[in-house]
Amino acid sequence: MAYVEVAVPLPINKTFTYSVPESLAKEVGIGKRALVPFKGRRITGYVLGDGALGLDRDTKDILEVLDPTPLFSPSMVSFFQWMSEYYMCPLGQVIQSALPSGIEPTRTKSAHITSEGLKVLASMQPHDPLFEDLKWIKDNPGKALKVPYSVARRLESRGWVKVEDRVRKRRAALLTRRFVRVVKRNLSQEQMEELLSKGRARNEREFLQTVIQAGPILRRELTRLFPNAQYLIDKWVKKGLLELFDGPVLRNPLGGLDLPAPVPQKLFPQQAEVLKQIEPHLKRKEFWPALLHGVTGSGKTEVYFRAIEKALAQGRQAIFMAPEIALASYLAGLFKARFKGEIALYHSGLSEGERYEQWLRMARGEIDVVFGARSAVFAPLPNVGLIVVDEEHDTSYKQDNAPCYHGRDAAVMRGKIEGAVVLLGSGSPSIQSFYNCAVGRYRLLEMPERIEERPFPQVEVVDMKPVVESSKGGVLSPVLIQAMAQTLERGEQCILFLNRRGFYRLFLCCACGEGVRCPNCDLTLIHHKDQDRLMCHYCGFAIPLVENCPGCGHPALKAFGYGTQRLEEEVKRRFPDVAVARMDTDTVRKKGQAYAIIRRFAQKEIQVLLGTQIITKGYDFPGVTLVGVVAADLSLCFPDFRAAERTYQLLSQ
Repeated sequence: MAYVEVAVPLPINKTFTYSVPESLAKEVGIGKRALVPFKGRRITGYVLGDGALGLDRDTKDILEVLDPTPLFSPSMVSFFQWMSEYYMCPLGQVIQSALPSGIEPTRTKSAHITSEGLKVLASMQPHDPLFEDLKWIKDNPGKALKVPYSVARRLESRGWVKVEDRVRKRRAALLTRRFVRVVKRNLSQEQMEELLSKGRARNEREFLQTVIQAGPILRRELTRLFPNAQYLIDKWVKKGLLELFDGPVLRNPLGGLDLPAPVPQKLFPQQAEVLKQIEPHLKRKEFWPALLHGVTGSGKTEVYFRAIEKALAQGRQAIFMAPEIALASYLAGLFKARFKGEIALYHSGLSEGERYEQWLRMARGEIDVVFGARSAVFAPLPNVGLIVVDEEHDTSYKQDNAPCYHGRDAAVMRGKIEGAVVLLGSGSPSIQSFYNCAVGRYRLLEMPERIEERPFPQVEVVDMKPVVESSKGGVLSPVLIQAMAQTLERGEQCILFLNRRGFYRLFLCCACGEGVRCPNCDLTLIHHKDQDRLMCHYCGFAIPLVENCPGCGHPALKAFGYGTQRLEEEVKRRFPDVAVARMDTDTVRKKGQAYAIIRRFAQKEIQVLLGTQIITKGYDFPGVTLVGVVAADLSLCFPDFRAAERTYQLLSQ
C-alpha cells in the first residue's frame, strides 16, 4: 500500500489518507492500528484499506504500525461503515467502541518548570492566581498534569514551563508466565543417561525426565510436583541443560463453565422440520434471516446447537448472542459440555486482558463459536456462517451510549455482509420482527408445541387488594405461600420474580408529602438495606439513610413499596430452613457470581431463587415446578408505549 485510508477515533465524519513510508510497507495492513500525526499531535488510527491520493495536497506519513496481526478482517470494515452511517456515529469511534478496552496506551500531559519559571516563582506573591499552579508543576515534574491545560499552555507561552506528552503502557496485555525448558534438545541416549546419572538428589532423575518429556513446562507446575524444584532448576540452569523464559499462557474465561446435559438422540418433528429449512442455506453459504417463533419449552436451544454444528461442519464459524451475560455463560457451559472445538466467551464482564486475548484469538481464526451478549456482534471471526440471537425481543440488546445500536438489527446486517444465516429466536417475538416476516424480509419458522407434548402450566392470577388492606400486609399472597410450602415439601424448587431492586422503593414525608429524591436525576431514591443507604438506580448517587425530611426537616419519613431485598427477607422469615438465593444487579456485580448462583440452583443446592428479570431469560431448570410473579402488573406503569408488549413478553418468559 502506497497510501492508506485511516479512521481516527474523533467526532469527525470522514476518513483521512496517509502515505506509507517504505520502512513500514510490509507491516501495514487492513485491520491494524497505526500511529498517525493529526492536528499537531499523534493519535491512533485504524487502517481501512487503500487510500486515494489527492493531487492538490501533501500527504503525511503514518508514524508506526501498532499491531503485528490485524484486529479485524476487511468484511468488518463494511460492517463498521454501515454502523457509522445507520446509527450516525463517526466511523473511528464505532471501531474504537467495538475493540476491547485497554489496548490503547493512555496519553496524558505533563510539565516541567524552566529556569525562567523558577525565577518568576521565587519573586511571585502567594496570592497571585498563577502561584499555586506554577508551584504544583515545580513540585510534580513529569507527573500527569492536574493544572488546567489552558493554564499550562499560558505558562508555556511565557516560557515558564515546558508541556510534554506523557504515554503510559496499555492496560490490556497477554498473560505471561515463567517456563522451564531443555536447551540441548538433540541429546543421544548415552548423553542423556550420563546426565541423569549425575543427579544426587533422590528425585533428580524423575525431575529431569519430567522436564525433558513435557517440553516447556510452567515453573510453578514443577514446584508443585517437586518440593526441591527451585534448587534443581537453578542447578541445571547453571550447568546449561535448562533455561528459564517468559511465555504467553491462555486465560480461560470458560474455566469451570461446563454443564453436562443429556443430548437428545432424536429430534422432535417440529425441531427436525426447522433444521431441515435452515440446512440448505448453510450449505449454500448465503444470507438468510429467519425468525424462530417457538413457545417456551419447545426445544429452541437444541435447534440452535444443531444449527451451529452444521455450520461448523461446513468449515464456517458461529456467533451466539444472548441478552444477559449470565445466560450467555450458562449456554456456553451447555455447549462446551458437548463440543470439543474452541469456544470463546466474550462480554463486558471479562477483564481487559481476557477481552484482549479472546479478541486476538477470534481475529486469528482460532475460535469456532463465540458466546456473548450484544457486544458479541463485533466478534472478529473471519468466516462467519451462522449468527444466533436468542430472546431477540429483549430490550437488553439496545445500547444507550454511543454508538447507540440495537444488537439484533446489527446482527442481521452483519449476516448480510458475511453471507451468513441469521436465526432470531424467541417465545414472544417483537412486533418489529413479526412485521419483517409479514412483508417478506425474514422467514418465519414456528414451533408451537412444547417437547414431549408437555402441557402448558396452570396460571392463577391473585388479587392482592385484600392482602394490602389487611393489618398484616406483606409481599407474598397466602395462595403463593401455600403453593411454595407444598412445592418445597415435595423436594421441588421455586422461582420468585420481582422486577424491582432494593428494600423499600420510596420514602415520603408525612408532613410535606415530598419524597427523598436524587439531586441529579430528580428520581426517588431507593433503600438498600444491606448497605443502609438510599441509592439512585439511574446515576448511582447514594446517601446514608436519613431520618428527617430533606425538604422540611420534619422527622416524619415513611417507607413504601418493596424490592427483591425485602422479598428475600420475607421468604427467609417464612421458610427459615430453606436455602434461598437472590439474583439481581446488586448480587452479581463481580465476575462469576451469576454463574455460581445458576450452577448451585441447577444442582439443587438452592431451593428458592428470587430476583429481577435476570432470572427470566430462558434457563432450563427441570426441578422448578412453581413460579411466583410478585406484583405482575408493575411493568404496565412504565412511561413507554411498549409497556403492554414488554409486560406480555416478561410474563410469557
